[in-house]
Amino acid sequence: MRGKRREKKGYESCSGCGVCLLSCPVWHRTQAMSLTRKARARAIQGGATFEEIAGAIDACLLCGACEPACPEGIELAGLNIHQRQELNRQRTQYPRWYPDRPSAKNAGVSVPKATSLLLAGELLSGDSRVCGAVMELLGGSSKITLAPDDGQDVAKMTEAGLPVAPERIESFISSLRPARTLVVAEGWLHRQLRDWLPGAQILGLGESLLSSKSLRSLPGPDDLYIIESRGYHADHKRLVLFYDRLRRRTSCQTNLDLQRTAFSTGASSLQGRKDMVAAGCIDNAKRILKGKKVRRVVVEDLADAEAFRLAADIPVTHLALIDK
Repeated sequence: MRGKRREKKGYESCSGCGVCLLSCPVWHRTQAMSLTRKARARAIQGGATFEEIAGAIDACLLCGACEPACPEGIELAGLNIHQRQELNRQRTQYPRWYPDRPSAKNAGVSVPKATSLLLAGELLSGDSRVCGAVMELLGGSSKITLAPDDGQDVAKMTEAGLPVAPERIESFISSLRPARTLVVAEGWLHRQLRDWLPGAQILGLGESLLSSKSLRSLPGPDDLYIIESRGYHADHKRLVLFYDRLRRRTSCQTNLDLQRTAFSTGASSLQGRKDMVAAGCIDNAKRILKGKKVRRVVVEDLADAEAFRLAADIPVTHLALIDK
């Protein structure tokens, strides 16, 4: 099976089994088969152009849940970005949630000498209380440094399938090279950073915080713990074991399904950040909550916090503030 997974990478390998639908937030919200991975694969196999399936390409929230679920081992997240790249070469009008072309404001930043860096991302860096709590739990300034360049613009542009200047990527990577460990809050960057910096240890915010002694036994059995889906699925084989241990140790409930894929609100996607309602993030949060009896929602990603606050009258807290 492992050899088979390495060989089959393209949509031509899709058998149409539909397993990817089980964890797809777009499918569960819309019930529109034409917007799914399966439909895109079959359409391309039938000769459809990227322009003809543009609606489906743009609808994807890139949560990554379909990739580890695929029995054929198709690299679905990468293929969807490839489709966006090709589609962007053909169209002249972009979806309204596409990012603005970034300025070069992050270029030329000083390179820190710290061995561990926190790439806070847009939402975490904008919340001083949570960001300060995260830094404290990770050991403070003596253990970890806040990265002066967290690649927010790179993350947005690559998610949209838009070109990023090589010198901008090199500037970003250069600022990170001295560090051995990168704690990355923006889940979408995990895939790219593993390619660009293969010698660095790339960790998600949740994994890093849960490794601290003060949080190791938290959350509790009455908590719904929401795993940040993008970073999780980018390193699924390893992290599924980490979060299974968390569930056994704390008895907390999670957003994992029976396949151990993390159902996503989609709030961290470009679509969700632009319009949470239109992207279905609140509906997705309600679906995650359905049938669960919990007293609190604990999130790794600040983007998810707002979706759950709007979905139900249940306290929502970030992992870094769970014991405060």
